Amino acid sequence: MTSDLFVSIVIPAYNCAEYVEETFNSIKAQTHSNWEVIFVDDGSIDQTPQILEEIAKNDSRVKVIHQTNGKQGKARNNGIRNSKGDWIAFLDADDIWPPEKLEVQLEKTLKASKEMSFTNGFICLENDMSRRDYKFGVENFIYSGNEGIESFHAQNRVPTSTVLIKKSVLESISQFPEENEIQNCEDYLLWTTLLSKGVDLMGISEPLLFYRVHSESSTGQELKLLFPLLNALLRMPGKHGENLKSHLSKTFFRFLTLLAEQKRIEEGRQIILKVLPHIFPANKAKILKISWIISAPVGLRLTWRLR
Repeated sequence: MTSDLFVSIVIPAYNCAEYVEETFNSIKAQTHSNWEVIFVDDGSIDQTPQILEEIAKNDSRVKVIHQTNGKQGKARNNGIRNSKGDWIAFLDADDIWPPEKLEVQLEKTLKASKEMSFTNGFICLENDMSRRDYKFGVENFIYSGNEGIESFHAQNRVPTSTVLIKKSVLESISQFPEENEIQNCEDYLLWTTLLSKGVDLMGISEPLLFYRVHSESSTGQELKLLFPLLNALLRMPGKHGENLKSHLSKTFFRFLTLLAEQKRIEEGRQIILKVLPHIFPANKAKILKISWIISAPVGLRLTWRLR
């Protein structure tokens, strides 16, 4: 029975004092009650640490870990290491689950004999958790192997706050990358790494998340996201066919456009030099790398010309 399954819910928390109690209340309301919560305070400088300690004081199922700021990957890995459950669920500290989330997902995942699943969810714009205008578009589908990786070049198909995964998979295969240059896309790289190692990722179309979008959301800042996305694509496992090249090229030129608009070209030089050989023929890539090393504005103009 799924009621016997113990789930560790790992929640990275950074400056989320305004939202974290509402998030925890959605866990307390779960129809599946066999769980623990591991909050990982990622060096918050607001009242988050005090609120988390108060939550733990009043509920023995809650553990709080404090770490210096290391971003999401390090926080989630820290939570995994300190978890006791055979299953791990991830939730961001400003998102909310409906009461049936864990029960429904556990039943569907076990029935399909899968080790990882993720679900659809509502995207709640303007910090309004009653919004039901948009969903993530997750379908009932199982992603496998290189074909699954190729489909992920259309988009990262996994909302992390919906993931349910066996702890043994994370311990034996891979956990979240922790390097700073990959954060905000560390989950994307992990899912494709798991696919490359033979783990099926099961999508469930039922919306079992309310995903908060507000001005502080890291995903609301496109240029901030494109830096780690380019780094993630360069490390993406698989056969690196045309889908990867197309995804990398599209991302790269959007990145250049935003850098130029915001007059931040110099900031992008390091990652640009890494990407050039992957989307241009060798002779053009060599010329472009030299031009970027000499002058970023010259490199930008020449890159557009040779596109």
